Amino acid sequence: MEQLLQDLGSLLTRQVENLKTLEAMIRRQQNALVRRDIGAIREAVAAQEECLLCVQQMEQDRAQLISEISGVLGLGAGGVTLRRITENLDPTVGDELRSTGETIRETLDNIGRVNRENQMLIRHSLEFVHEMLSTLTRDDSGKEIYESSGSLRTSPVMYW
Repeated sequence: MEQLLQDLGSLLTRQVENLKTLEAMIRRQQNALVRRDIGAIREAVAAQEECLLCVQQMEQDRAQLISEISGVLGLGAGGVTLRRITENLDPTVGDELRSTGETIRETLDNIGRVNRENQMLIRHSLEFVHEMLSTLTRDDSGKEIYESSGSLRTSPVMYW
């Protein structure tokens, strides 16, 4: 049991580190969005994808460890949370795991907030692009001057 708890503590600590790295990557992406640096945005997205794979694997490992610990504690196999496990442990060990779990929760909240801000920046950029395209593809009267294919619209010749 002691080894399982040490493994869980170590895994949670690594998970915090990876989530904080992910948060930093998302903040770099935000800076790139503000600067409209396409290359930096692409790099940030690629780095986030790699980091997310690692975070997903750690989450699977965490779920497995929690399942094993809950079995040893006799808490059943399904739906046992870190909080429920910590309630059944020595307060010293439980408090440390609970604190690390809270840090994970706070970091996930920060990631969610920055992601929402990034979505807003992207949405505003798209609105700007659509407005510019509309401005560039219409004449003074508001009629489109380009076909949907991109070729110049020619006015029909009127013979009166």
